Amino acid sequence: MQIRKYQPGEERALWRLFFDTIHNVNTRDYTADQVQAWAPEIIDEHLWRVRIQAMEPYVCVAADDVVVGYAGLLPSGYIDHFYVHHQWQGQGVGKLLYAAIETAADQQNLDVLTADVSITARPFFTARGFTVVTQQEVTRGTTVLTNFKMVKRLGDK
Repeated sequence: MQIRKYQPGEERALWRLFFDTIHNVNTRDYTADQVQAWAPEIIDEHLWRVRIQAMEPYVCVAADDVVVGYAGLLPSGYIDHFYVHHQWQGQGVGKLLYAAIETAADQQNLDVLTADVSITARPFFTARGFTVVTQQEVTRGTTVLTNFKMVKRLGDK
């Protein structure tokens, strides 16, 4: 596996990974209605493409350049989208992506990383030194989902 920057044209593959991960992994902690609100079957492909292009995420690829995870780091230190393909959970993809995020944060002289983290992802982020700032209730349409605002001070490595 290797980490590289996103390449234009991968937006659909990233959406599929996002959708499949939520619909196969996050069902442990969220209801069917919450999962559907978070990752609906139909998306606005233009808006998704614009979001991914703006985020310029790191992508983890396996053999034959198959995308198995992705994560974005915004200039503010906010980790946006951190998803590992449901069939690649527990195989080190998240660790590789997170290492790339921390390396980029160091290169950008960031002092703090923040993320809005699902119930499912909270243990992963906690294991990497993040602490919960607050529990949040996020509304998607008429559906409410719980997540956590988490923070890590990079000097606390």
